[in-house]
Amino acid sequence: MPLKRTPPCASLQGGDSDVNPSSALTDTENEETSKVSTRHRARKRHHDDEVTVVITELKNTMEAFRNQQVSLQSSINDIQKQNNDIIKAVEFMSSQYDELKDKLVKMETERKTHLAYIQTLELKVENLERIHKQASLEIRNIPIQKTESKEELINLVQKVGKAVDVDVDSKEIRDVFRLTTKKGVASPVIVDFTSVVLKDKILTSVKSHNRAKRDNKLNTGHIGIAGQSKPIFVVECLTQAAKKVYFLAREFSKKNDYAFCWTAHGKIFVRKREGAPPRRIDSQADLDLLLSTPDK
Repeated sequence: MPLKRTPPCASLQGGDSDVNPSSALTDTENEETSKVSTRHRARKRHHDDEVTVVITELKNTMEAFRNQQVSLQSSINDIQKQNNDIIKAVEFMSSQYDELKDKLVKMETERKTHLAYIQTLELKVENLERIHKQASLEIRNIPIQKTESKEELINLVQKVGKAVDVDVDSKEIRDVFRLTTKKGVASPVIVDFTSVVLKDKILTSVKSHNRAKRDNKLNTGHIGIAGQSKPIFVVECLTQAAKKVYFLAREFSKKNDYAFCWTAHGKIFVRKREGAPPRRIDSQADLDLLLSTPDK
């Protein structure tokens, strides 16, 4: 059987069918929606402003930081330049120091060489002077006469020889003279013989005479000089260096109870006591050695 169709509702087919559902919103709802949108935009603008301020502050901070970096880098560059200058100055001073050190080492080496050479020369001069004086005697404490010629001095030397039983021919005297000293002081008479043998003979005879006649040792009365008798001392002629050492040796002997101090052939000797071995003294160092290793 045929279907029966129901006609559409008038409300669906009438003029109201053209109304948009969205237009069905009320004015109140549209107003609320507008307010929400406005608030949202205001918040967004406020947020954007804050972001802009933060970004600006960050930019300023970064700019200040960059400026500090530039200033710091400039300071670092200045310090590096100063360090480089200091390094160059230190290197220059170090090179100068090395040069001076090398020069000082060279000068010290040369000084030692020169000192050794000077000591060698001094030793040679000392030996030559000792050889020159090996035949000479020094007669001390003879008063100065008003007139003293070579002949008178030769005669005086002969009288000294005769006093100790030694004949001295005038031909055996090569030279005789009196040293120049302070006025009023009896300066020594230096006599240079032609042979060392004669010199040693006179010196030995004087020592023997004085040992044998301790109460009447060689004096001015034995050679015919008027007035009060004065002791006469006959010793070897020493070099200047030997005289200095001899003086030190005598002082050392007095302070350290050494019984004997004498010279022989231009050399100085000391002895602690009778029978002890003699010790030769050539310098102050030998005396210092005696103090550290004394004779027993």
